[in-house]
Amino acid sequence: MPEPAGRSSRRAWRSLAAVTNKEFIHIIRDPGTLAISLAIPVFLLLLFGYALSLDVKEVPVCLVDLDRTQASRRFTESFTASGYFRLVSRADKETEARDLIDAGRCRMGLVIPAGFDREILARRGAEVGLLVDGSNSMTASVMLAYTEALMARRANLSLGAIRPRVLFNPTQRSTNFLVPGLLAVVMMFMTILLPSLAVVREKERGTIEILRAGPIQPAAFIIGKLLPYGLICIFDLLTVVIVGALVFRVPIQGSFLLLFAMSLPFLATGLALGLLISTFVDSLQVAMYLSFLTSVLPTFILSGFVFPIASMPQLIQLVTYLVPARYYLLVIRGIYLKSAGLGALFTPLAIITVFAAVLITAAVVRLRRTL
Repeated sequence: MPEPAGRSSRRAWRSLAAVTNKEFIHIIRDPGTLAISLAIPVFLLLLFGYALSLDVKEVPVCLVDLDRTQASRRFTESFTASGYFRLVSRADKETEARDLIDAGRCRMGLVIPAGFDREILARRGAEVGLLVDGSNSMTASVMLAYTEALMARRANLSLGAIRPRVLFNPTQRSTNFLVPGLLAVVMMFMTILLPSLAVVREKERGTIEILRAGPIQPAAFIIGKLLPYGLICIFDLLTVVIVGALVFRVPIQGSFLLLFAMSLPFLATGLALGLLISTFVDSLQVAMYLSFLTSVLPTFILSGFVFPIASMPQLIQLVTYLVPARYYLLVIRGIYLKSAGLGALFTPLAIITVFAAVLITAAVVRLRRTL
């Protein structure tokens, strides 16, 4: 005889409450794990935030002044007064500057040709030679961009009639670009790590067998397991946002409530993926390795966080469509830097929601076989 719907519903709610309560008790009784869960996001943000920087400051420069006039001295002073470049050596020939760059004593050579003062007075536009250490192509590109910007401000060293305006990040601080990306990295790692360790710990302790023998449904088990860690991840999200604003001076330009609401599907995606991983492994060590491999590495390399997706090979670009953080980066950078609204971010939000639905479904199917 089938069970009445009301009684079945009440039993499902009791099962959900039991699993959730059990998980909360476990977290409270293990303050070390709770402290680590709350401290890791801040630690990772501070570590990556200070270690990763695309800004270039006080680049050591060697000067080759073949003009030796007041105009060349004024230009050199304005060049080094920017704070981007620091004069560390002088040379009489361009070859000497090359030797200094080869020896690592400077990273750029500034060559002011003879006749520089005459060209400036004639308003014909003077040319300045640059020798840039290209061993690090990313740094070299930034140094060139800074140099072009400085020269564009000089009356007779402009790059033409172009007057660029930088939108959304006018100061061009790389921190404004990196901190929202770090938010995606940290949250992806935490949402995958916490539920995977929670379930695998039950397997190692043998308590999963009690759940198999009980009447708990997979849906109640999933929600009961994810709810406590979801709340921890929400707290981590708020903490990372506050630390980013206070420590790195990267406030949210758009709506914080919109950022919070649009982060929930991404958190659900990570939690479901962590739970799905736990159904395949029986060791905490393996769970940690898989959590790292499926969160930090794809988010760093394949999401567009550091490396532009458009510059990747075509095959790798196709792979990036399977990385949820790719779409979350569009959301958080849109809100952080552009003050974008729901209309502009609806497409990536919808894709993240599909990811969450698919992974939750896969986790339910796997847990039905496990339980």
